[in-house]
Order: sequence, then C-alpha cells, then structure tokens
Amino acid sequence: MADINEIKNENLEEIAGGAGHKTIYTVVHGDTLTRIAHRFGVTVADLVYWNNIADPNFIRVGQKLVIYV
Repeated sequence: MADINEIKNENLEEIAGGAGHKTIYTVVHGDTLTRIAHRFGVTVADLVYWNNIADPNFIRVGQKLVIYV
C-alpha cells in the first residue's frame, strides 16, 4: 500500500478516521481506475465498490473518488 506521505498531489485530501485513512482523490486527465488503484495499492474492485461506480471504464476529470489507505 502506498504511504500517503509519499504521494505528493494537490488532488488529494486526507481525512483521518477509523483503522486507516479515508482519502479523497480528484480524477485528472489521463487517469484510469487501474492507474489510480496501482498508485494507492488498492484494487480496481475496491475503487468500484467504495465509489459505487456503475461502469469502471468511465470516470470523469474532476470526479472525486474515496480511497481507503
């Protein structure tokens, strides 16, 4: 799993809580769920589940994704 302190991106908002951290990531041009999942050390299935994504092949620039790290 990626250490949130190692990820330097203005599109992240870290929120402490629970057993880990809830991170809000803002999708930028060129992002895919696969790339985002790899970057954070989670699975595409996790991203789809956490964000109730109907079509994993379609995400929008500016879309906010919840990621638990």
